[in-house]
Amino acid sequence: MIYYISDTHFNDQAIFDKCKRPFNSLDEMESTVISKWNNKVNDEDVVYVLGDVAKDDDVSAIKIFEKLKGHKHFIVGNHDHLILEEIRKSNIFESVKFIDLIMDNNRKVCICHYPLMDWMEFNREGILVYGHIHNKTPKNGYAYKMMKDYYANLPAYNCGVDVCEFEPRTLDELIHLKEVNKDEPYIN
Repeated sequence: MIYYISDTHFNDQAIFDKCKRPFNSLDEMESTVISKWNNKVNDEDVVYVLGDVAKDDDVSAIKIFEKLKGHKHFIVGNHDHLILEEIRKSNIFESVKFIDLIMDNNRKVCICHYPLMDWMEFNREGILVYGHIHNKTPKNGYAYKMMKDYYANLPAYNCGVDVCEFEPRTLDELIHLKEVNKDEPYIN
C-alpha cells in the first residue's frame, strides 16, 4: 500500500496556533499522529512525506519518524531547508527529493510539496498530490480562491495533515476526501 502525508510541523508552535490544530498541545498532536500512522501503516507499506516535517530548525523532530512504520520517502518542503542535511544524514528516509513522479496502482502521480498549475504527466492522465497550504480557504486571499476553483475538477489532492485528519492517506482516500469535501471552504 502507498500512503501520502504532509505538513506535520512537529514541535512548531507557530504553525500549530496558526492552523488552529485540534489538540491541547504539540505533544498530544505528535502522539495522535504516531498512533494513527502506526495503526494504519504496515512495515512493508510505502509512505511519501511531502515536506514540512518540523519546526524550521528543530533537528530533534526528525527522530519522531524513527517511530513510524513503513518505507518512508521524503519530498522537501519550504520549512525543511535548515534541517535538510540532518534529514539526509539520518537515513530515516529511503529517498530525499524535491519532486518526483511515481506509480500508484498503475496511476502516474506527481508528488511535490507545493500545489502546481501544471505537473509531470498533467496532459497524460497524471495526478498531483501536494501539501503546503494546510487548511487555507478562499477567505485567506485571492490566490486561494483561484486555487480552489482551478483544482475543482482536476486530479490534484492535498495530503496535508490539516485536511487529512492527521494521518497518512492512500490516493483513493484522497480522491474520496476531495469529493466529500468539495463544498468545504478549504482546498482539498
